[in-house]
Order: sequence, then C-alpha cells, then structure tokens
Amino acid sequence: MSRQHYFAPCPRGLEDLLAQDLAECGGQDVRPVPGGVGFSGDWECCYRVNLESRIATRVLWRVATGSYRSEDDVYRLVRGIDWNRLFDPARSIRVYVTAIRAPLKSLDFITLRVKDAVCDRFRADAGRRPDVNTAEPDVRIHLFLTAEEATIYVDTSGEPLYLRGQKAAKVAAPQKENLAAGILRLTGWSPGPPPADH
Repeated sequence: MSRQHYFAPCPRGLEDLLAQDLAECGGQDVRPVPGGVGFSGDWECCYRVNLESRIATRVLWRVATGSYRSEDDVYRLVRGIDWNRLFDPARSIRVYVTAIRAPLKSLDFITLRVKDAVCDRFRADAGRRPDVNTAEPDVRIHLFLTAEEATIYVDTSGEPLYLRGQKAAKVAAPQKENLAAGILRLTGWSPGPPPADH
C-alpha cells in the first residue's frame, strides 16, 4: 500500500498523547502541532487510528496542498483534484474552512469557491455534481489555510470519533469523550479492577 499523509485534530494539550496513539497504530513522520498531529502511513494505519485512538477527534486525509495568494488560486488547486476518483457524485458534500492568518477577506466566500471547484470538476468529468448537505453530508471536505499555503483534506472519519460509541440515550456529555480519555491518560490511570476497600 502506498503511504498517504494525514492530520488528526485533538483537544489542545493532548497532542503528545495522540502522537503516541498514532505511532502505536503504525503512523510515521509523526509531527505534533498545536491542535493536532500530522502523520503518514498506509490505509491500514488510517483505519486503525479511526478504530483505536481515544484522543483523535477525526482523521483527515491530505489530497492536495499548494501556495496561494487569492481565492482564484484556491479554486484552481481544488478543481485540479480528480474528485471523481475519490467518491461518487451521488454522495453529498459539505466544505469546512479553517484559517490561520489567511489574507482572504471572507471565509464564507472561499467556502463557496471550494464547493464550486468540486462541483465544476465533477460536472466536467462525470456530467453531474454532488449535492450539498450541511446537516449530514456523506463526504466532508476540509480546507486549511495558512498565510501562504492551502491544504485540502477529505475526512475519513465521518462523525467526530468521540461520537462513535453506541449509547442507549443521546444526551449532551459534560465534556467530549476524547478530552475525558486524555485527562485520564494524563493522570496515569489504566483500566483494571477497582482499588480494594480497607
């Protein structure tokens, strides 16, 4: 299997714990940064992180990266991706944008431009385009912008990983499960029998 590049976001302060998870799952080139960890690996590694990590929020697969100076540059980068090879246009999409010191005037506008680029490429290649579903999309596309670089990811996780457990009742937890798992790991706790009464 060929090596792919990924980014796994996590709660701030838990990056080193997540880096341990990724290494245990076979991740290579593990690079913690504030808010997550970049890594590389084959698809089996990606699947294992999605199944086994209690710290990752999701696993994003990097499909393109490039420098940019304007919305048109980002549009060209996104339209240059062979989206029809990645998923079927019958699947719905949603675009998410995160930016740090990006020079663009409007993140809402660049979100629309990314959506247009995906749909325009699908129209050209497949003769049809995916629908947008902001509530429950089949495919989540993430754009991350720094001051000079744009990176496009496809979410391999779907719902956030802290929602993957089967629960009889759906209620708002006082804190997200991956944050709680990280706090427990930081204390040194591990599963086992409860302490004996004295």
